[in-house]
Amino acid sequence: MRPRFTRLSPFLALFFGIVIAPESARAFGGSAPDLARPGTFVISNRANVAFSHEFTRGAGTTIDIDPELDFMIVEGLSLGGAVLFHWDSGFDGGPSDTAFGVVPQVGYDLTLSRTWSFWPRLALTLAGDRSGFESSLEITAPFLVHPAEHFFFGAGPGLSFKLAGPGTAPPDPTVFGTFLVGGYFDH
Repeated sequence: MRPRFTRLSPFLALFFGIVIAPESARAFGGSAPDLARPGTFVISNRANVAFSHEFTRGAGTTIDIDPELDFMIVEGLSLGGAVLFHWDSGFDGGPSDTAFGVVPQVGYDLTLSRTWSFWPRLALTLAGDRSGFESSLEITAPFLVHPAEHFFFGAGPGLSFKLAGPGTAPPDPTVFGTFLVGGYFDH
């Protein structure tokens, strides 16, 4: 006889993996509470790769590489920034584009267990390319796994709103996924 809730099984496995298992996985090496400690420097790299369809521009591929440095000023609250490299394939057959910029950001790391944390961040992207200057507001919400002391990786959703630059009226929100890898140390 088949189980009655076979369609719920992946959701139950995800729930177990995120909420229940991390507490029993202390041998995994987690040090999530150390990330949020005041005085901690965090070095990371968001590597966003997206195959997307923007409603006003069509389909395309983008790659973002953003080496970051953040500092925990008080428990959980981070200030920092990134250097931006952006490439897109050109949307709807248009030309490809490369941009460089800076990304000041603020975030708050919430420790969920010894091996899990949640680090939502708000960033302001200031970038330029061959067509001029543009800025956007970005919200990311990655869940982080801390498999070893002073190391983490994670993924989560993101939302970006263009503020200034070519084609800013009306605002063109973009939904994307982000992948974050990094380490941290005390000063």
